[in-house]
Amino acid sequence: MPKSSLPRIMSRINPSTWWSKLELDSRTMLMMLKGALAPTITIAIYQSDAISNITMTIGYLSALISILSQALMPRAKFIKIMFFDLISVCLSASLCCLAVFCAVKARENNTAPDARDGFSSDACAVAAIWLIFMIWGANALRALKPMELQDPMVAFSIFASVTITRAGTFTSLAAGLDFVARLLKGFMIGFAIATGVSLLILPITSRGDMFHDLKGYAASVEALLQAQISFVEDSSETLLFKGSGLLRRARTYESTRDVKNDDEDDLQAKEKKLQGAMAKLNGLHNKLHADLFYSKSEIAWGKLSAEDLDAISRLFGNLLLPLSGMSMLPEILESIVKNETRDEEAGDLDDLEEGALKHSEIQKVVETLHERIIHSSELVQHGLHYFLLALELIRPKHLDKQKKPHDEEARGQTLSPLQPDFPARFEQELHSYYSLRKHLPQALASLEAFSAAEKSVADASTESEPRFIPADPDVRQEFFLTLYMGHLQDDMLNATLQLVQFANSKHTDGTMKRNRLIFPKQKSIRAWLSLGFDKKESETPSASRQSSNVDPSSIQRNQPTRFPDPEHLPPENIWEKGSMILRTISHVIKSDQSAFGFRVAAASFSVGILAFLHQTQDFFIRQRCIWAMIVIVIGMNPTSGQTMFGFVARIIATTISLVLSLIVWYIVDGKTAGVIVFLYLANVFGYYFYIKVPQYFGACVISIVTLNVIIGYELQVRKLGFPEATSNGQPYYPIYLFGPYKLAAVAAGCAISFFWVIFPYPITAKSQLRKLLGRSLFVLAEFYSCMHSTIELWLSDELGPIQDKSSPAHNLQSSRQKLFKEEMMLLTGLRAHSHFSTFEPPIGGKFPKETYDSIIAEIQRILTSMSLMAHTTESLEDLAVDSETSGQDDDDQWMGRLAEIALKSDDFNSHRITLLLCHLSAAISNGQPLPPYLSTPDSFPLARQMQRIDGELLSIRHIEDPAFSAFVSLEVLRSVVSFSLKDLIGNVKKLVGEIKFDFYVRQTERYAESSRLISHSDREGE
Repeated sequence: MPKSSLPRIMSRINPSTWWSKLELDSRTMLMMLKGALAPTITIAIYQSDAISNITMTIGYLSALISILSQALMPRAKFIKIMFFDLISVCLSASLCCLAVFCAVKARENNTAPDARDGFSSDACAVAAIWLIFMIWGANALRALKPMELQDPMVAFSIFASVTITRAGTFTSLAAGLDFVARLLKGFMIGFAIATGVSLLILPITSRGDMFHDLKGYAASVEALLQAQISFVEDSSETLLFKGSGLLRRARTYESTRDVKNDDEDDLQAKEKKLQGAMAKLNGLHNKLHADLFYSKSEIAWGKLSAEDLDAISRLFGNLLLPLSGMSMLPEILESIVKNETRDEEAGDLDDLEEGALKHSEIQKVVETLHERIIHSSELVQHGLHYFLLALELIRPKHLDKQKKPHDEEARGQTLSPLQPDFPARFEQELHSYYSLRKHLPQALASLEAFSAAEKSVADASTESEPRFIPADPDVRQEFFLTLYMGHLQDDMLNATLQLVQFANSKHTDGTMKRNRLIFPKQKSIRAWLSLGFDKKESETPSASRQSSNVDPSSIQRNQPTRFPDPEHLPPENIWEKGSMILRTISHVIKSDQSAFGFRVAAASFSVGILAFLHQTQDFFIRQRCIWAMIVIVIGMNPTSGQTMFGFVARIIATTISLVLSLIVWYIVDGKTAGVIVFLYLANVFGYYFYIKVPQYFGACVISIVTLNVIIGYELQVRKLGFPEATSNGQPYYPIYLFGPYKLAAVAAGCAISFFWVIFPYPITAKSQLRKLLGRSLFVLAEFYSCMHSTIELWLSDELGPIQDKSSPAHNLQSSRQKLFKEEMMLLTGLRAHSHFSTFEPPIGGKFPKETYDSIIAEIQRILTSMSLMAHTTESLEDLAVDSETSGQDDDDQWMGRLAEIALKSDDFNSHRITLLLCHLSAAISNGQPLPPYLSTPDSFPLARQMQRIDGELLSIRHIEDPAFSAFVSLEVLRSVVSFSLKDLIGNVKKLVGEIKFDFYVRQTERYAESSRLISHSDREGE
C-alpha cells in the first residue's frame, strides 16, 4: 500500500503538476511580476525625502492610483485610458478648487471673525452640495461610456471625495489649495509610475496580444476538430447513426440508455468536450476582435499593417462560422429526436423488417462521413500551421517538436507546412479532396431525402392533387445531416485556403522581408480619441471586466432609430426643433445612467455626511471613514445581485489581504527593506487572481489596494515620524489594528452600497435580465429579416458582388454585422445578469433561472444558424470555383429550378419567424401573455415541396453541385431555427403565459374525452 501510494504523493507534490493545474505559463508569470511592480515601486520610492516631502500624509494614495491605472493593459489601450485619467483628475482638481473657494467664502461671510477657526455649518453645507453634484455627474458619465470612463471617473470621484470631505475644515483658501496641490501631485506620481511600468518594463502591445491570440486560436481549432471527430466516431458506435432512420435509431438509443449507461456517459462527455471547445474558440474570437481595435491605433515596429490585421480577423471569422455549424451536430440530433414525430408502431415494424438490410448501408455512410472529417481536419491543421509559420508567429522547430512522436511513415507525408511550395501543394490537395465528390454518389447511394413510403405518397399526390404536400414528416434526416456536414467541411477548407493564400501573398509582395515603422490611419486615430468606438471590444469577457458595474442595455442609446416616435411627430417649426433640448435634458435626468449616478452619490454621502456634521466631523477624520467612501466609489454595482456577489467576494479578498499584510510585516520584523521585498511577492500573488480570474476583477483590485494601503501607511508613519504622521488629525494605529479597521471599512462600504441598490426600490439582476431579453429577441427578429432578404436576393440572383459598396450584398452584410455585434453584446449581458441573479434572495418566490438560461441558449443557437445561412449564400461562389467536375449548365438549371420553387413558396414568403420573434419580444418586455395558437414553421419545408414537384431534384447525384449542398445546409439550418423557436415559445409561455378562454369548454368536452382515452390506454398497457 505505501509503495502504490508513493507515486501518487510524488505526483501531487511535483511542482510541474501544480504549475499545470494553476495554468501558469511564462507569459502569465511575467505579467504577474510586471503588475506587482507599480504599487511596490510607489511605496518604495516614498522612502525618499524628495517624494515624502511632496505628498506628506497622503502618499499611500499614490499606491492606490498606480493600481487603478492598470499597467497590464496593452499599450494603446493604456495610453487612451491614461489620457482620460489625466483629464478627469485635472478637471476634478479644478472643480475641487472651486468647491474649496465656495466653502471658504461661505465660512468668511457667515461666521464671526473670532470664530472662523471652528466648525462652520455654512462651509460644510456648500461642500456637501458640491460633493453630491460631482459624484452624481462622474458616475452618470461612468455608466454612459464604461469602457473608456470607468477608471477615469473612479479617479475623479476619489479625488473629489478626499478633497471635499475636508473642504469644510479649511479656514483659508491657501490651506485648501495647498491640500489640493499635494493630492494632485500624489495622483500624478501614481500615474507616472504606472505609465513607466506599462511602457518600459515588458511592454505589452495589442498587436502582441493579437498574435498570441492567433496561436491560441489555431490550437483551439485543432482541439475542436479532434472533439468533432471523436463525437462522430462515438455516435456511430452507439447507434445514433445505425438503423434505417435517424429518428428511430435515436429513439432506440434513448430507450436502451439504461442498459448502456457507459456508452451514454462517454457520448455525453464527448458532447460536453465539443461544446467546451467551441465556447473556448468563441471567447478567443471575441478577444481577437477586441485586440484588433487597439492594434489598428498603435504606432508599431513590425511587418503587418493595420489593414493586414483587419483582413486576418475577417478570414478567421470566415473559418469560425463553419466550425460553429459543425459543432451544432449534437444539438441538431437532439432537436430532431425531440421535435420530429412519427407513427411508432409502424416504425418498429419497419425497423424489424428493413433494419438488417439497411444497417450496412448506413454504416457505410457514417464511415464515409468520418473519413472526410478526418481528411478535412488534417488539411485545416496543415493550413493553419503554414499560416502561423509564414507570418512568423511560430518557428519551424515548433512543428518539428509536434512530429517527433510520429513514426517514419509520418515523416514522409506528402504535405507539410515546412515545404517551400506548400501553397501550391495545398491547393492541389484541396482540388483532390473536391474531386472525390464524384465518388460520393456511389458511396452514399443508400441516402435518400425521403422514405419510400413518403415518396410514393408524394408521387400519388402529384398525379391527383397537385397542391397537396405530404404531412408525414418521415424525412430521412441522415441524408440532410450528411450533406450538411459535407458542405460545412468544404466551407471550412475554403476558409483555410484563403488563410494560406493570404499568408503566401505577404511573402510574394515583400511584406515579410523586413520590419518597418507602422503608423495608424487617420480614421483609427479619430476612433481611438473618441468615446464612441466600435463595440467589438465589448464582446470580450476580458474587456467586460472594465464595465462590470454598467448595464449592458446602454447600447440601445447608440443604435440610430429607424422607427417613428409613437408620442411625437417629426418637429416642423422653430419652437418644436428648439425645444428638443428640453426633451434631451429630461431623458438624461430620467435615464438609467443618471439613476445609477444618483445611487452612488447617495451611498457615498451616507458616509460623507459625517464629515459635514459638527458632532461627527472629528470622528470621520480620526477613524478614516474616507476609506469606506472609496470602496463605495470603486465597487458599487447597478444591480443587487452584482452588489451581493461583490460584497461577499470583497470581504473574503480583504480578509486575505489583511492576513498577507501581517505576514509581510512580521516575517521580517517590520524592517523596511524586507517589508518591501515581501510586499512585492505578496503583490505577485494577488495579481495571479487579477489575471486568471477576471470575473472577480473588482474583488482583486480591492484586495491589492488594501494590502498596499496597509503596508504603505505603516511605512509612511515610520518615514515621517509620529508628530508629522498625525498632524492631519488621524491617530496612529499599529498594523494589527489598522488592518482590521480597513476590513471594517470595506464591509461598511459594501453594506451601504447594497442598501442603496435596493432602496428606494431594488434594481435586481432579474428585472434587468427580462428587460435585456426583450431587446435581444427584437434584435434577433431584425437579424432574421436581414438574413431572409439576403437569401431571397440570392435566389433571385439580385444580390450582386459583395465587394461593390453600392450592391445589396454589401449593404445587407453591413447591417447583419451591426445587428450581430449588438446581439452578441446583449447575450453577454444576459449571461452576466443570469449569473448574478443567483446571489439575490428569492423574495416572493424563486427566480426561474433555468428557463431564462434555456432561452439564452436558444437565442444563441438561432443566431448561429441564421449567421450560417447568410454565410452559406456568400461563400457559394468560392465553392463553385473549386468544383471542377460539375457541369455549369446542369448547375444553372438546378439552381434556377430551386429559385423558382422557393420564391413561389408560401412558407418562404410568409416571414412567420420575424412575426413570432416580435411577439415574443413584446410579451417579455411588457410582461403580457402571448396570443394563442402560435405555431412554428415545419421542418424541411422546401425539401418536401421539391419532392412533390420533382423528386429528382433531391437526388444524391447532385452532390457535386455546391448549390445543392448549400440548399441542403439551408434546409437543415431552417429546421434548427424552427425547432429552437418551438422550444423558445414554450419557455416564454412558462414566463408570461398565454391568452386562453376555453378552459371550461375543455373541462366539459375535450378534456373529459381525452382523460377517458388516456386512462383506457393505461389499463391496456397494464
